[in-house]
Amino acid sequence: MGFPEGLDFRNTGSLGLQLANILVEQLEGTIELQKDSGTTFKILCRENN
Repeated sequence: MGFPEGLDFRNTGSLGLQLANILVEQLEGTIELQKDSGTTFKILCRENN
């Protein structure tokens, strides 16, 4: 099934995705959608020293 084509996960009505995007923004990270076999969201944040 996976994630629908053409749907912008950064601008959606889904509360879960909205919260994930807000958290990534607050952590100054990046979020990436990977649609190889199914759906995977990859979130990267820098380590604070």
